Amino acid sequence: MIKENVKKNISDYAFLNLLSSIIVLQKKPIIFENQQLQKHLYNFYDNPDFNFLFEDICKIESIDGNNYVNLMDAFQLAYALVLLSMIQDNSNLKSVINLSEEEALKNILQFDLDKVNAMNKLVTKLYMPKKVCQNHILVKK
Repeated sequence: MIKENVKKNISDYAFLNLLSSIIVLQKKPIIFENQQLQKHLYNFYDNPDFNFLFEDICKIESIDGNNYVNLMDAFQLAYALVLLSMIQDNSNLKSVINLSEEEALKNILQFDLDKVNAMNKLVTKLYMPKKVCQNHILVKK
């Protein structure tokens, strides 16, 4: 059963674990570009609907507008724990989620309901088609 009303921060790895689990359960493409994911997540960082998910994650802002959330340590741990596998595609580093639906469900049961619901909503918005610029695709099949 999903935990309710437990108000504690989640680590950057737990964030990535929950994100990956929701992606699998929503049947979204399970391959993503690490850099693009971190850039797109930056857009949700200060949003009141999602900001509590990012409490233990640093955001990096630069003068040239290359802003992102820093999940580098979480990616390394996810590779070590085999949550993700790494794919090198030219200069882009991509990740593949290594979870079955059963494992994903087991993972989300470790989180309180408000975090699961917020991440579910975040993943839905994250995968919405971009209308302005088609070359900024977050996930490639």
